[in-house]
Amino acid sequence: MSSVAEPRKVVIVTGASSGIGLACAARLWREGYAVYGTARSMPSEELGRSCPGLVQLKVDVTREDSVRGMVEEVARAEGRIDALVNNAGYGLSGAAEETELEEARAQLDTNFLGYVRAVR
Repeated sequence: MSSVAEPRKVVIVTGASSGIGLACAARLWREGYAVYGTARSMPSEELGRSCPGLVQLKVDVTREDSVRGMVEEVARAEGRIDALVNNAGYGLSGAAEETELEEARAQLDTNFLGYVRAVR
């Protein structure tokens, strides 16, 4: 029987600077995964304090080149990507008739198209 350890699973968590994304990244890191936490506002001091070995990447999911760069960087460093926790997004509050179209478009670009970009 071989005693060779299985390599750590490699996970990207988008939207990891706060909230659910931060909690997911921290939990996966504590469980022994190689975690790459991403957000537009990286680095996150809170994430750095709670998970000192976690890699933080500044990524804007509304930009194809930013998402592609993230994937290339993780694949180059790790040789593979095993999972994606696609958490980047934000909410708008208020009545639809009072929402500016540009605000709605920006939210859709982040919450829906950002998801699609990261999955592809």
